[in-house]
Amino acid sequence: MRSVALCVALFAIFAGVASAGKRDWTGSAACGACHPKQLAAWQTTRHAITRDRFPGRPEARCLGCHGTGEAPAGPAIAVEVGCEACHGAGAAYAEDDLMRNGPVARSLGLADLSTPKLRAAMCMQCHSRPTRGRPFDPTTPVHPVKP
Repeated sequence: MRSVALCVALFAIFAGVASAGKRDWTGSAACGACHPKQLAAWQTTRHAITRDRFPGRPEARCLGCHGTGEAPAGPAIAVEVGCEACHGAGAAYAEDDLMRNGPVARSLGLADLSTPKLRAAMCMQCHSRPTRGRPFDPTTPVHPVKP
């Protein structure tokens, strides 16, 4: 199985990973199948209840920050700031043997959020100004997991 993962990774590196298509997004529930503590922690955040902020279907320009998917350039798969909004479309790297190999998973689209600087850069793509008058602290954990 590792040779398959290596072949997939090499193909992705040499072919170049294009933007994700709708079938490339797995959704937060799929991520939670292997990461239940992270999913439970995320479900307590405002990112998980983004849909509640809109009375109807939000405009594509809003979904760039308030959704998961390709908005505003393409379709959003969910009106929530789900796992893949920050970690990248997961279908290519979600399999257990791929996810356990960091370099391979990152080559297949898993966003590298391993340092505070990288996490802050990701967050600041949407949180570049105060949210509802509150300052944003990019060092605050998004989904803290209690031991």
